[in-house]
Amino acid sequence: MRQRSRGTTLVELLVVISVCSVIMSASGVLLHGMYRADKETRQAIAADASVARFSLQFRRDAHASDEVSLVTETGGQTAGIMFRAAGQPSTEYRWQGSEVVRTVKESDKTVHRDSFRFGPGTSVAWQLPPSGSPLVAVQISRLPRRGVKMDSILQQRIEAVIGLAHAGRAKP
Repeated sequence: MRQRSRGTTLVELLVVISVCSVIMSASGVLLHGMYRADKETRQAIAADASVARFSLQFRRDAHASDEVSLVTETGGQTAGIMFRAAGQPSTEYRWQGSEVVRTVKESDKTVHRDSFRFGPGTSVAWQLPPSGSPLVAVQISRLPRRGVKMDSILQQRIEAVIGLAHAGRAKP
């Protein structure tokens, strides 16, 4: 009688290789999903932090100003908003691409420039107060992250009172 050898057959090796390849491809898909979720979460956190920083600075500038006006482009489209106060540099907010650029100017010379990046899929609408109202507003609209219904646009409205910093001062 002939004895069987104790080695592995080619079929057994193919089964082991197939199982390993399935495990490796599942791991690759899982890692890719985790990296994508991490990237989207980091972008959302950065956009939220930028909106919070923008909101604080926008309110400070509105409170310190005496008057506000819209900044229009040559075609008549609203590009931003400008705050002015007597004896102070003017502050302009302008929407450019996916960010708001804040420029402080003193007699046509740029003194300071700051930007607030909101990410792709964001739009900004500037709103002047109706006559007699000291309230100025900006509406920020963002598309939701992937996996969320596209019909639900995230909107945030930031309102500020013009001249609030001067309200406590007595006028001569």
